[in-house]
Amino acid sequence: MARLVSAPAPTALSLATQVRVIYGDTDRMGIVYHGTYLRFMEHARVEFMRNHGVVYAEMEREGFGLPVIDLALSYLAPAKYDDLVSLWVGISKVGYARLNFCYELSVEPGDRHELESRVVLLHAVTQHGCTRLEDGRATRMPEHTYERLNALLEHATT
Repeated sequence: MARLVSAPAPTALSLATQVRVIYGDTDRMGIVYHGTYLRFMEHARVEFMRNHGVVYAEMEREGFGLPVIDLALSYLAPAKYDDLVSLWVGISKVGYARLNFCYELSVEPGDRHELESRVVLLHAVTQHGCTRLEDGRATRMPEHTYERLNALLEHATT
């Protein structure tokens, strides 16, 4: 996967959730710390899956995990204290043991004091590998999870 992303993969993105920036997310200048965006992306990914019938906690109870194995991210503009950040997510690739999510984080008009036009904060892609939690070894996704995620991808590309 490329290390620099200038735009998300050409797939439909949907609003997974929004998060309000708190002081704990920022540095001394009131700007969101760069590592915080990874937590925002995890929040978006988990809610996106939940919104589409794949509950990550249930996968873990079944003994499977989807750790991040690769990440490409381009920061375009900073989020600031008290912004309401919109977390957009889509699936760009699904295999039996791997899948890719793409992201766009933004602040929409009205979600920052006196903001009149949309601000895109970042574009990113994460690649995940399915593992067995008991030993951390790579494995195929549960069939029902694969089918649901693949159906999302097919729906997004038609």
